Amino acid sequence: MKLLNLGCGRSYHHEWINVNFQSTGQGVIPCNLNCGLPFSDSTFHVVYHSHLLEHFPKHYAPKFLKECFRILRTGGIIRVVIPDLERIVRLYLNLLEKAKNGDKKARQQYEWIVIEMLDQMVRDQSGGEMLNYWKQNPMPEEEFVIERCGSEVLNALAILRNPANTGIISESEQLNCQTPVRDAESIGQFRLSGEVHQWMYDRYSLSLLLENAGFKDIHPCSADESDIPNFNSYLLDIESDGAVRKPDSLFMEAKK
Repeated sequence: MKLLNLGCGRSYHHEWINVNFQSTGQGVIPCNLNCGLPFSDSTFHVVYHSHLLEHFPKHYAPKFLKECFRILRTGGIIRVVIPDLERIVRLYLNLLEKAKNGDKKARQQYEWIVIEMLDQMVRDQSGGEMLNYWKQNPMPEEEFVIERCGSEVLNALAILRNPANTGIISESEQLNCQTPVRDAESIGQFRLSGEVHQWMYDRYSLSLLLENAGFKDIHPCSADESDIPNFNSYLLDIESDGAVRKPDSLFMEAKK
């Protein structure tokens, strides 16, 4: 069975063909995914990508999914994982109402959810306000942030709070994380680097994209639920202890 992981970053398995914008490990194929997919028609049984689609401009997403359709064999499965716009908006509205009514816990959670919703779309330097928030020790509503971000924030905290690391910032810096003035060229280069989110999707808009690309049997699923044989053994969407790697996600599968 031929399995393809696109935009794999550092989350990949050796039994898959792993492709990323830049190689992130042994066997990871570097490829500019903005220029189509360098594979023949009907090559793969499975195409998977996680937290990739939102990094493309909105106008390119339909073309990219049609490329995924092209390289899949008939009956093949696509699995798409993205930040779940619907869930984050519903949570934002819920916390907004509670915060307005004086709920102190909700006020702190509201501060985080606004950052989570907007920062990666508007930031003009790596890490943005999200990283500044994580640098706080203690971090306000830390359990809530970990519940939302999973291993991504846990790995960051392990680095930020390791006394052996020289990059740990002082308490005064934690309280005054000011963005330095930067020139337009450097901001533009960063905005084109691939870190920022270009668009967001919910279960309705993603279903439409997949349908328009030619896919059928489109359905949302959970992190540990898949029609891909032995999917959980690859530890792409779950950790070895069963925890969800990116809890803020929408998981969706479809067939060619």
